[in-house]
Amino acid sequence: MEAIAETYRVLVVDNNLERIELLNNVVVKSDRYNVIAQSSLKHGLIERVKQVNPDIILICEDSPCDRTIDTVASINKEYPCPIVMFAQDESSETIQNATFAGVSAYAVGELTKERIETIIEAAIARFSKFRALQQELEKTKTNLAERKIIERAKEIVAHQRGITEAEAYQTLRKLAMDRRKRLAEIAQDVLLIAEVFTNRA
Repeated sequence: MEAIAETYRVLVVDNNLERIELLNNVVVKSDRYNVIAQSSLKHGLIERVKQVNPDIILICEDSPCDRTIDTVASINKEYPCPIVMFAQDESSETIQNATFAGVSAYAVGELTKERIETIIEAAIARFSKFRALQQELEKTKTNLAERKIIERAKEIVAHQRGITEAEAYQTLRKLAMDRRKRLAEIAQDVLLIAEVFTNRA
């Protein structure tokens, strides 16, 4: 079965009218992208992003300054999406700073229709992969944290009832099933109750 192509909502950020027109022409002629707004680098970019909620952001600045890099970092934190930066600054420090801030693709050199499309596609792919890895990491962290909570709850139940930890685990599982809750939630309840009695005056 052929996959249905997704249409991406694009925010173009630039102070150069000629370059904005070029980007608009490339994006408008593609079925994949839809320019929903334009913005200036000078002020209010984060508010603009919040306002239009783009799927992709194209930022053009010949030599990205610290303020632009900081703005990108804020956008990446609050409204994560693929960010493409078209620049002329080839210094490794600038490229590294932009990448650390959350730029998915940093492109230097002449802009052509084919090159712009390829760069945008690469940014989308890289962002998607990064997000997947990030979500997997968060899931792993959550699982580890929940496992610690369950282990501690097992110890408390085993101690209070004079049973083995294996039996305590089965007790917690039954409680979770009876109350239609996740095991980690029941374990957290046990810890909270134990804390109340431990801290009782």
